[in-house]
Amino acid sequence: MSKTNYHRKFVPVIRYLEKNYDKNLNLNEVAELAHLSPYYFHRVFKAVTGETPADFIRRLKLEKAATHLFFHKEAVTKVALDFGFSSSQALAKAFRGYFALSPSEVRNCESMEHYNQLLRDSKIGHLLRNNGHALSASSQYDETEHQTRSETMKTEHFEEKTLAYIRVTGPYGEGYAAASERLYGWAGPMGLAEGNSIFIYHDNPELTPAEKCRTDVCLAVPNDVTPPAGIELQTLPAGSYASMRKLVTDTSQYGLYWQQLMTQVVEAELTVDNRPCFEFYHSYDQSSQHADVSFCTSVKV
Repeated sequence: MSKTNYHRKFVPVIRYLEKNYDKNLNLNEVAELAHLSPYYFHRVFKAVTGETPADFIRRLKLEKAATHLFFHKEAVTKVALDFGFSSSQALAKAFRGYFALSPSEVRNCESMEHYNQLLRDSKIGHLLRNNGHALSASSQYDETEHQTRSETMKTEHFEEKTLAYIRVTGPYGEGYAAASERLYGWAGPMGLAEGNSIFIYHDNPELTPAEKCRTDVCLAVPNDVTPPAGIELQTLPAGSYASMRKLVTDTSQYGLYWQQLMTQVVEAELTVDNRPCFEFYHSYDQSSQHADVSFCTSVKV
Protein backbone atom coordinates (compact mmCIF):
# COMPACT_ATOMS: atom_id res chain seq x y z
CA MET A 1 0.00 0.00 0.00
CA SER A 2 1.13 3.54 -0.76
CA LYS A 3 1.84 5.43 2.49
CA THR A 4 1.33 9.12 3.30
CA ASN A 5 2.16 10.90 6.56
CA TYR A 6 -0.80 13.28 6.59
CA HIS A 7 0.25 15.09 9.76
CA ARG A 8 3.51 16.09 8.07
CA LYS A 9 1.80 16.69 4.73
CA PHE A 10 -0.67 19.14 6.26
CA VAL A 11 1.86 21.27 8.17
CA PRO A 12 2.37 23.75 5.26
CA VAL A 13 -1.38 23.85 4.66
CA ILE A 14 -2.11 24.70 8.29
CA ARG A 15 0.67 27.29 8.37
CA TYR A 16 -0.75 28.86 5.21
CA LEU A 17 -4.23 29.08 6.74
CA GLU A 18 -2.82 30.54 9.95
CA LYS A 19 -1.17 33.33 7.96
CA ASN A 20 -4.04 33.96 5.54
CA TYR A 21 -7.18 33.21 7.57
CA ASP A 22 -8.33 36.82 7.17
CA LYS A 23 -8.23 36.71 3.37
CA ASN A 24 -10.93 35.56 0.95
CA LEU A 25 -9.55 32.04 0.56
CA ASN A 26 -10.50 29.62 -2.18
CA LEU A 27 -10.40 26.27 -0.40
CA ASN A 28 -10.20 24.42 -3.72
CA GLU A 29 -6.88 26.17 -4.31
CA VAL A 30 -5.78 25.46 -0.74
CA ALA A 31 -6.47 21.76 -1.41
CA GLU A 32 -3.84 21.89 -4.13
CA LEU A 33 -1.21 22.64 -1.48
CA ALA A 34 -1.93 19.19 -0.06
CA HIS A 35 -2.10 17.64 -3.56
CA LEU A 36 -5.59 16.36 -2.83
CA SER A 37 -8.93 16.77 -4.55
CA PRO A 38 -11.28 19.18 -2.74
CA TYR A 39 -13.45 16.21 -1.74
CA TYR A 40 -10.68 14.37 0.06
CA PHE A 41 -8.97 17.53 1.29
CA HIS A 42 -11.93 18.42 3.52
CA ARG A 43 -12.30 14.91 4.90
CA VAL A 44 -8.58 14.41 5.56
CA PHE A 45 -8.19 17.91 7.04
CA LYS A 46 -10.88 17.12 9.61
CA ALA A 47 -9.28 13.76 10.40
CA VAL A 48 -5.90 15.47 10.97
CA THR A 49 -7.04 18.56 12.89
CA GLY A 50 -10.43 17.64 14.33
CA GLU A 51 -12.01 20.61 12.52
CA THR A 52 -13.32 21.30 9.06
CA PRO A 53 -11.29 23.93 7.15
CA ALA A 54 -14.18 26.39 7.55
CA ASP A 55 -14.36 25.81 11.32
CA PHE A 56 -10.57 26.13 11.59
CA ILE A 57 -10.61 29.53 9.85
CA ARG A 58 -13.66 30.71 11.81
CA ARG A 59 -11.99 29.80 15.11
CA LEU A 60 -8.84 31.72 14.22
CA LYS A 61 -10.94 34.77 13.33
CA LEU A 62 -12.84 34.62 16.62
CA GLU A 63 -9.72 34.18 18.72
CA LYS A 64 -7.97 37.06 16.93
CA ALA A 65 -11.06 39.23 17.24
CA ALA A 66 -11.23 38.54 20.99
CA THR A 67 -7.58 39.50 21.42
CA HIS A 68 -8.14 42.66 19.39
CA LEU A 69 -11.17 43.66 21.45
CA PHE A 70 -9.32 43.19 24.71
CA PHE A 71 -6.14 45.05 23.78
CA HIS A 72 -7.47 47.79 21.49
CA LYS A 73 -10.94 48.40 22.98
CA GLU A 74 -12.37 49.26 19.55
CA ALA A 75 -16.07 49.34 18.74
CA VAL A 76 -17.62 45.91 18.31
CA THR A 77 -19.02 46.83 14.88
CA LYS A 78 -15.58 47.87 13.61
CA VAL A 79 -13.96 44.68 14.87
CA ALA A 80 -16.76 42.61 13.36
CA LEU A 81 -16.24 44.14 9.91
CA ASP A 82 -12.45 44.02 10.19
CA PHE A 83 -12.57 40.27 10.85
CA GLY A 84 -15.03 39.39 8.11
CA PHE A 85 -18.35 39.32 9.97
CA SER A 86 -21.32 41.01 8.36
CA SER A 87 -22.41 42.93 11.47
CA SER A 88 -21.89 43.30 15.19
CA GLN A 89 -24.86 40.97 15.68
CA ALA A 90 -23.18 38.28 13.58
CA LEU A 91 -19.99 38.60 15.65
CA ALA A 92 -21.97 38.51 18.89
CA LYS A 93 -23.77 35.33 17.84
CA ALA A 94 -20.48 33.68 16.91
CA PHE A 95 -18.90 34.79 20.20
CA ARG A 96 -21.75 33.37 22.23
CA GLY A 97 -21.52 30.08 20.36
CA TYR A 98 -17.78 29.73 20.83
CA PHE A 99 -16.83 31.64 24.00
CA ALA A 100 -20.22 31.74 25.77
CA LEU A 101 -19.44 35.46 26.12
CA SER A 102 -20.41 38.66 24.36
CA PRO A 103 -17.82 40.77 22.51
CA SER A 104 -18.51 43.62 24.95
CA GLU A 105 -17.65 41.42 27.93
CA VAL A 106 -14.27 40.69 26.37
CA ARG A 107 -13.66 44.33 25.40
CA ASN A 108 -14.58 45.57 28.88
CA CYS A 109 -12.11 43.36 30.72
CA GLU A 110 -9.97 45.61 32.93
CA SER A 111 -6.84 43.48 33.18
CA MET A 112 -5.14 40.43 31.70
CA GLU A 113 -6.00 38.51 34.87
CA HIS A 114 -9.66 39.44 34.44
CA TYR A 115 -9.55 38.45 30.76
CA ASN A 116 -7.96 35.07 31.45
CA GLN A 117 -10.34 34.35 34.30
CA LEU A 118 -13.31 35.22 32.12
CA LEU A 119 -12.19 32.72 29.50
CA ARG A 120 -11.55 30.05 32.11
CA ASP A 121 -15.01 30.54 33.56
CA SER A 122 -16.63 30.26 30.14
CA LYS A 123 -16.91 27.06 28.16
CA ILE A 124 -13.84 27.90 26.09
CA GLY A 125 -11.67 25.54 28.14
CA HIS A 126 -13.93 22.65 27.22
CA LEU A 127 -14.00 23.67 23.57
CA LEU A 128 -10.25 23.96 23.26
CA ARG A 129 -9.78 20.52 24.75
CA ASN A 130 -12.15 18.98 22.27
CA ASN A 131 -11.90 20.86 18.98
CA GLY A 132 -8.53 19.39 18.00
CA HIS A 133 -7.15 22.81 17.07
CA ALA A 134 -3.53 21.81 17.58
CA LEU A 135 -1.82 19.87 14.84
CA SER A 136 -0.95 17.06 17.21
CA ALA A 137 -4.38 16.87 18.86
CA SER A 138 -5.76 14.10 16.67
CA SER A 139 -2.85 11.84 17.64
CA GLN A 140 -3.50 12.22 21.38
CA TYR A 141 -5.56 9.14 22.06
CA ASP A 142 -5.51 6.17 24.35
CA GLU A 143 -3.61 3.17 22.97
CA THR A 144 -6.49 0.81 23.76
CA GLU A 145 -8.87 3.04 21.79
CA HIS A 146 -6.43 3.02 18.85
CA GLN A 147 -6.28 -0.78 18.82
CA THR A 148 -10.06 -1.10 18.96
CA ARG A 149 -10.63 1.43 16.21
CA SER A 150 -7.90 0.02 13.96
CA GLU A 151 -9.48 -3.43 14.13
CA THR A 152 -12.63 -2.06 12.52
CA MET A 153 -10.83 -0.96 9.32
CA LYS A 154 -9.39 -3.22 6.68
CA THR A 155 -8.15 -2.86 3.13
CA GLU A 156 -9.67 -4.96 0.40
CA HIS A 157 -9.70 -5.22 -3.37
CA PHE A 158 -12.91 -4.78 -5.33
CA GLU A 159 -13.26 -6.11 -8.84
CA GLU A 160 -14.78 -3.91 -11.53
CA LYS A 161 -18.57 -3.79 -11.33
CA THR A 162 -21.25 -2.68 -13.75
CA LEU A 163 -23.85 -0.66 -11.90
CA ALA A 164 -27.38 0.31 -12.84
CA TYR A 165 -28.15 3.52 -11.00
CA ILE A 166 -30.47 6.45 -10.43
CA ARG A 167 -28.93 9.83 -9.66
CA VAL A 168 -30.39 11.70 -6.67
CA THR A 169 -29.48 15.37 -6.32
CA GLY A 170 -30.19 17.04 -3.00
CA PRO A 171 -29.34 16.75 0.70
CA TYR A 172 -27.69 13.46 1.55
CA GLY A 173 -30.21 10.98 2.95
CA GLU A 174 -33.21 12.47 1.15
CA GLY A 175 -34.94 11.00 -1.90
CA TYR A 176 -33.25 7.62 -1.64
CA ALA A 177 -36.39 5.60 -0.93
CA ALA A 178 -38.14 6.70 -4.14
CA ALA A 179 -35.01 6.05 -6.21
CA SER A 180 -34.53 2.60 -4.65
CA GLU A 181 -38.17 1.69 -5.20
CA ARG A 182 -37.92 2.60 -8.87
CA LEU A 183 -34.59 0.81 -9.32
CA TYR A 184 -35.77 -2.40 -7.66
CA GLY A 185 -39.15 -2.14 -9.36
CA TRP A 186 -37.29 -2.63 -12.63
CA ALA A 187 -34.65 -5.07 -11.36
CA GLY A 188 -37.04 -7.44 -9.56
CA PRO A 189 -38.95 -8.76 -12.60
CA MET A 190 -35.62 -8.99 -14.45
CA GLY A 191 -34.18 -11.30 -11.78
CA LEU A 192 -31.50 -8.74 -10.87
CA ALA A 193 -32.63 -7.66 -7.41
CA GLU A 194 -30.00 -9.81 -5.63
CA GLY A 195 -27.11 -7.76 -6.97
CA ASN A 196 -24.89 -5.74 -4.64
CA SER A 197 -26.55 -2.54 -3.38
CA ILE A 198 -24.13 0.40 -3.49
CA PHE A 199 -24.54 4.11 -2.81
CA ILE A 200 -21.89 6.33 -4.41
CA TYR A 201 -21.32 9.84 -3.06
CA HIS A 202 -19.81 12.45 -5.36
CA ASP A 203 -19.70 15.55 -3.16
CA ASN A 204 -18.61 16.63 0.29
CA PRO A 205 -21.55 18.38 2.00
CA GLU A 206 -19.12 20.70 3.80
CA LEU A 207 -17.97 21.96 0.40
CA THR A 208 -21.03 21.58 -1.83
CA PRO A 209 -24.44 23.18 -1.09
CA ALA A 210 -26.83 20.53 0.20
CA GLU A 211 -29.21 20.97 -2.71
CA LYS A 212 -26.37 20.23 -5.16
CA CYS A 213 -25.01 17.05 -3.51
CA ARG A 214 -25.11 14.03 -5.80
CA THR A 215 -25.76 10.42 -4.82
CA ASP A 216 -25.97 7.43 -7.15
CA VAL A 217 -28.30 4.74 -5.83
CA CYS A 218 -26.82 1.66 -7.51
CA LEU A 219 -27.36 -2.03 -8.08
CA ALA A 220 -24.67 -4.32 -9.50
CA VAL A 221 -25.87 -5.93 -12.76
CA PRO A 222 -24.41 -7.98 -15.62
CA ASN A 223 -22.53 -5.81 -18.11
CA ASP A 224 -24.87 -6.71 -20.98
CA VAL A 225 -28.01 -5.32 -19.32
CA THR A 226 -29.90 -2.49 -21.02
CA PRO A 227 -31.92 -0.50 -18.48
CA PRO A 228 -34.99 1.62 -19.32
CA ALA A 229 -35.01 5.40 -19.60
CA GLY A 230 -34.27 7.06 -16.27
CA ILE A 231 -31.92 4.31 -15.12
CA GLU A 232 -28.31 4.67 -16.22
CA LEU A 233 -25.23 2.47 -16.27
CA GLN A 234 -21.75 3.17 -14.93
CA THR A 235 -18.63 1.21 -14.13
CA LEU A 236 -17.23 1.08 -10.62
CA PRO A 237 -13.49 0.71 -11.30
CA ALA A 238 -11.48 -2.09 -9.77
CA GLY A 239 -9.05 -1.16 -7.04
CA SER A 240 -8.13 -1.16 -3.37
CA TYR A 241 -10.39 0.34 -0.74
CA ALA A 242 -10.15 1.01 2.97
CA SER A 243 -13.40 -0.25 4.44
CA MET A 244 -15.17 -0.33 7.77
CA ARG A 245 -18.25 -2.46 8.35
CA LYS A 246 -20.85 -1.13 10.78
CA LEU A 247 -24.42 -1.81 11.88
CA VAL A 248 -26.24 1.50 11.39
CA THR A 249 -29.23 1.92 13.70
CA ASP A 250 -29.75 5.67 13.27
CA THR A 251 -29.23 7.88 10.23
CA SER A 252 -27.08 10.27 12.28
CA GLN A 253 -24.42 7.55 12.43
CA TYR A 254 -23.58 7.66 8.72
CA GLY A 255 -21.56 10.87 8.95
CA LEU A 256 -19.89 9.68 12.15
CA TYR A 257 -18.77 6.39 10.60
CA TRP A 258 -17.45 8.10 7.48
CA GLN A 259 -15.33 10.37 9.65
CA GLN A 260 -14.14 7.41 11.75
CA LEU A 261 -13.03 5.66 8.57
CA MET A 262 -11.14 8.73 7.32
CA THR A 263 -9.48 9.16 10.71
CA GLN A 264 -8.25 5.59 10.56
CA VAL A 265 -7.03 6.05 6.97
CA VAL A 266 -4.97 9.03 8.18
CA GLU A 267 -3.62 7.11 11.19
CA ALA A 268 -2.67 4.17 8.96
CA GLU A 269 -1.02 6.64 6.51
CA LEU A 270 -2.90 5.14 3.56
CA THR A 271 -2.76 7.33 0.44
CA VAL A 272 -6.26 8.19 -0.77
CA ASP A 273 -7.16 7.84 -4.42
CA ASN A 274 -9.71 9.74 -6.48
CA ARG A 275 -11.97 6.81 -7.31
CA PRO A 276 -15.50 7.12 -5.89
CA CYS A 277 -16.19 6.40 -2.23
CA PHE A 278 -19.32 4.39 -1.52
CA GLU A 279 -21.46 2.50 0.95
CA PHE A 280 -21.81 -1.23 0.31
CA TYR A 281 -25.07 -2.55 1.79
CA HIS A 282 -24.96 -6.14 3.03
CA SER A 283 -28.54 -5.91 4.30
CA TYR A 284 -31.21 -3.34 5.07
CA ASP A 285 -34.32 -3.76 7.24
CA GLN A 286 -37.07 -1.52 5.91
CA SER A 287 -39.16 -1.66 9.09
CA SER A 288 -36.39 -0.68 11.50
CA GLN A 289 -34.23 1.11 8.91
CA HIS A 290 -31.22 -0.69 10.37
CA ALA A 291 -28.48 -1.37 7.84
CA ASP A 292 -25.39 -3.58 7.74
CA VAL A 293 -23.01 -1.36 5.76
CA SER A 294 -19.40 -1.29 4.67
CA PHE A 295 -18.07 2.25 4.28
CA CYS A 296 -15.47 2.23 1.51
CA THR A 297 -12.95 4.87 0.42
CA SER A 298 -10.43 4.31 -2.36
CA VAL A 299 -6.71 4.03 -1.55
CA LYS A 300 -3.59 3.56 -3.63
CA VAL A 301 -1.58 0.37 -3.60
